[in-house]
Amino acid sequence: MSKTLTEGLTPQTENRAELALYAVIKPSSKYAYQGRYTGKPVAMRVTFLEDRTDYAFHLDNGNRYRREDLTFYVQSGGKLIKLR
Repeated sequence: MSKTLTEGLTPQTENRAELALYAVIKPSSKYAYQGRYTGKPVAMRVTFLEDRTDYAFHLDNGNRYRREDLTFYVQSGGKLIKLR
């Protein structure tokens, strides 16, 4: 017998984890220099997603980027986890 996704799960009402989306500009991107501070790539928070444009991802540095220029991470519990 197959189970549904919610079967056996209880809703989490306390200590809800907040997730935040971060991005690192790929070294192969022509914008890679914009994401390097002291010579090392930096993960910047995605502050806004814009619909219907190629440059949809707004980052902390005030610039916008295409999806293919970025590697994405989610922050959970103080750690960055790479998205595939």
